[in-house]
Amino acid sequence: MPSWKQKGNGTLIATAAAQPKQQSAEKAIVFSKKSQIFEILREVDRLKLQVLLRYSRTGKAVRGTFSAFDFVTPSIAVTGISAAGIQCLADSRIVKVEFILLSKKIAFVAEVVATGMGQITLKVPDKVVAIERRVNVRFKVPSVCPAFIEFPDRRVALNEDGAPYYPPGLHSSARKSVLMRIDDVSLGGVAGFTRYSAVANAIKMGDELQNAILYFPDNYPVPVPVSVRWSKKTTATDSDARFEDFRRLILNLTAGAVREEAIVIKETFFRIGIQFGEVSKELDSLLRTFIKRVQQAESV
Repeated sequence: MPSWKQKGNGTLIATAAAQPKQQSAEKAIVFSKKSQIFEILREVDRLKLQVLLRYSRTGKAVRGTFSAFDFVTPSIAVTGISAAGIQCLADSRIVKVEFILLSKKIAFVAEVVATGMGQITLKVPDKVVAIERRVNVRFKVPSVCPAFIEFPDRRVALNEDGAPYYPPGLHSSARKSVLMRIDDVSLGGVAGFTRYSAVANAIKMGDELQNAILYFPDNYPVPVPVSVRWSKKTTATDSDARFEDFRRLILNLTAGAVREEAIVIKETFFRIGIQFGEVSKELDSLLRTFIKRVQQAESV
């Protein structure tokens, strides 16, 4: 079985294992030793990861946050579930739990112990499956090859979460749907990038979107069904920030309130992992052409 090695920062890394059980179709590894399952659950508990709870054969799911792991009982507590989500889970005796850890998608089936106000308690599973996520090689998209993905049925709520951190142009622009720059691309999907939390909050992990649109340079818009696989938020200090950058980030800044030479700002970036639901021959050809263009641009 695979083992888990701890880095200096406390993060667990999956290492080579003895006698892994492989599922060739999905390149999956099955963990069945209790000690290994506990190590995985401790790491998820430390990170307080978001999880999907699938409660039907059709794949319907509700979201929650892994909030506690009791190795004495042993049991798992998932909190932050909406009232509608709790209602969906009310009649479920078992659920399938899915989340992303390191470079793998982790899944297991667990028995429901109890449901309450915004939370559910599950038994620790007998086995956990780790599925390798990166089947296709990713290619970074440089600024000279701008590409975008649009979600026509999603809107940015400018007066709710994320305001005032939204693209100012949305006030006057005719385009009201969510549009993100493509940060990297593969034959199986793309990673969207935005600095605006209102844009990132408009789509959630697990969303199935049937009418997304891809925009590649010098090409017509390409409709494609997609699913949102992951979301990452990063905060970084910009040591080269200018006064104009500060004003862009803090829209209500009063003139002269901050000395220009003393500006230190931290900016938040959002990356959204998007998987194609179906890759037609036409889309595959367009992706390969675009990837070749990206590679050529990077080699200059």
